[in-house]
Amino acid sequence: MAISKTIFDMDATSTTTFEEESDGTIHLNKTMDVEPILNINKDEYHSGVNDDASKGLGRKVASIPVTIWQNWIQETNGAIQHDQVLLAKYLNDPDNRFLRTHNSRI
Repeated sequence: MAISKTIFDMDATSTTTFEEESDGTIHLNKTMDVEPILNINKDEYHSGVNDDASKGLGRKVASIPVTIWQNWIQETNGAIQHDQVLLAKYLNDPDNRFLRTHNSRI
């Protein structure tokens, strides 16, 4: 059980807390209201706004909230930052469909 929990940092979209356990272990936890991002993703997915890949660099296929990205970095020991195949695997996973802004396969 944590003996103290202190707000370490806060901005418009996230809060980071500093928790110190009775054994001296320290944890930084970031929480974020991702609902606005997920609502935009859903709207873009269904509107077709990202259908035209001929505009500039390509097609927007996802928006990933920072807290989810940080979790993926931790889960993959940082590999996802440098491995496009691994990132595509995460984004193509049906469990992560809520992050997608287009229905193409990556």
